[in-house]
Amino acid sequence: MKYLIRIAILASAVLFFISFTSIADTPKKMNNDKVTIEVWSDIVCPFCLIGKKKLGQAIEKQNAQDQVEIIWRSFQLDPEFPKSQATPGMQNLTERKRYPANQVHAMCGQLTEQGKAYSIHFNFDSALTINTWDAHRLIQWSKEYNKSHQLKEALMTAHFSKGADLSTPEGLITVTTSVGLDSTEASAVLASDRYSIEVSADITRAQSLGIRGVPYFLIDGKQSISGAQSDAVFEQMIQGVLRDRKTKHDSSGAGVCLPNGECD
Repeated sequence: MKYLIRIAILASAVLFFISFTSIADTPKKMNNDKVTIEVWSDIVCPFCLIGKKKLGQAIEKQNAQDQVEIIWRSFQLDPEFPKSQATPGMQNLTERKRYPANQVHAMCGQLTEQGKAYSIHFNFDSALTINTWDAHRLIQWSKEYNKSHQLKEALMTAHFSKGADLSTPEGLITVTTSVGLDSTEASAVLASDRYSIEVSADITRAQSLGIRGVPYFLIDGKQSISGAQSDAVFEQMIQGVLRDRKTKHDSSGAGVCLPNGECD
């Protein structure tokens, strides 16, 4: 009997130690010291590319690359556009969206000038309007290989600067392999409906947050920047959250692309 009691006491002590160790380790496992920035954007949104450059520039100025985690969220500006089709973007704005041609040319000219400051070569004459659902699925897939940043920018550059037709699997796979991702696996993703749930979840969450235009930046789930705001706004935001995670900074208004095709 004494032997059994000793065994029971020893077992209890072991269980207590395991329990205590697990509790002690939990904060280390759950603790995330990085600033989390979720970015809702679409690859056919010029302000999204400008905003991506502004954010990256602000992070680099603070040497905060290792202190910030960027998560790319899906958003479709034109979800009704037919899949597997491509139309010249400027033609789409004038004929389908019914914008005056002079207004479209003026908007594109202004964006082209803005892009130069961030080494972006906008070529709106060759950019094609497409349904971006499959591109978003590939970006979701690329997260498994920590390639979402590279793929996001490569897709945007292919669309805006190279006039690539990203409505086809071939066009998407060409860009995907350019950042070192496997073409066979990318083809398998495109041939299935994989990552549709993730894309839909991002879009649904955007709706719950009241996001109407992109880019939209959500910092630590609390602060937000709507649109490609001035460089100073992004720099102040990064400085603030690094200095004090409770800093509040909520801006909205300029540099947004809307689902109706207008970028202002």
